[in-house]
Amino acid sequence: MKRLFVCSAIALPFALGSVPAEAQDAREGSEPQESAPIVVSYEPLHAAAGVMNDHMHDSGELMLGLRYLHESSRGANRAGTRTISDADILASGYVSRASQMEMDMVMLDIMYAPNDNLTFMVMPQWMRHEMTMVGINPANTGMDMMGGMDMGGMDMGGMDMSAGHHSLAFGQKMTHSTQGLADTLVSGSLRLARSHGLNAHATLGLWLPTGKADRKNSDGTFVHYGMQSGSGTWDIEPSLTLSGTSGSFGWGAQGSYRWRSEERNKSGFSFGDKAKFTAWASKLISPRASVTGRISWEHEGQVQGHYNAGHNHSAPADRQPNYGGDIVWAATGINIALPLSGAKPPQLGIEASMPIHQNLHGIQLPRDWRLALSLTKSY
Repeated sequence: MKRLFVCSAIALPFALGSVPAEAQDAREGSEPQESAPIVVSYEPLHAAAGVMNDHMHDSGELMLGLRYLHESSRGANRAGTRTISDADILASGYVSRASQMEMDMVMLDIMYAPNDNLTFMVMPQWMRHEMTMVGINPANTGMDMMGGMDMGGMDMGGMDMSAGHHSLAFGQKMTHSTQGLADTLVSGSLRLARSHGLNAHATLGLWLPTGKADRKNSDGTFVHYGMQSGSGTWDIEPSLTLSGTSGSFGWGAQGSYRWRSEERNKSGFSFGDKAKFTAWASKLISPRASVTGRISWEHEGQVQGHYNAGHNHSAPADRQPNYGGDIVWAATGINIALPLSGAKPPQLGIEASMPIHQNLHGIQLPRDWRLALSLTKSY
């Protein structure tokens, strides 16, 4: 399934190369020209919904956008590139593990260009995490829980037991969640080159620690590191983006590095640095729509430091070495300029991604799939 997905992601824009973009209507009474140039709208040739800061704007142009990202992780835990059994996780000192995690992120995208060579962006974000834990210790039958009631194997659903997953009976599940404002990205992009054949710009981003990094369970202990909605640190993220078009085809590549400028936040830890590289191709299938294929590599370092107040050590997600690693994603999507009047109609982007390689630090829940949506309007 994954091999089919990645082949589709890479080949889709090129497979549609035989589908011509619609040509400009001939003037009334004129003879059709066999070699008439193809007239396309380059808006739909932007990168897919999962790429940010992929383009710049003309002088005085304002863009408002709304983005949504969902990421699902589930299945047997992994150590590096291999699946690890519950018995091995138990032997490593843990009595529970994550069986599923869902992450939802909503981003407000505001861009403005004071001139043709400079574009500013502000992106506040909201984030929600939901994690399901399962007990893996066969010696814990649950008889000592809930006043002697045997809860073994029962799914606790949305009950607030987030402070007690360390005492889950064998096979018992518990789901808990956090949500709130996340960090805010502020960036400036400088144009380096501009033509249909090649566009290039450099971006310098600053992540403001507007999200909380001290969220706690009901008993006052810190939640898992990965369920914090903010980093608690000021982060710097430079990036370089190249893109171009040739007829009805578009292409692009982007590299970025998110550097945590502080070794510790107020809760005593910092997330690892992040490096990303992505390359994409797009094919215009009409003046208002294009399909996209994309490959991306993401690297994240381990969590540094340590919570400076009460926290658990009963599951892999409680410990810093079990974060980060390398993941390669394959993605395919579509961009549509909505059929509304005006020279700059709203643009809708949809992209689905699947991991094709994962080499994870420590013991972790593997990523399963992603869905990215974007809706933007330029003025």
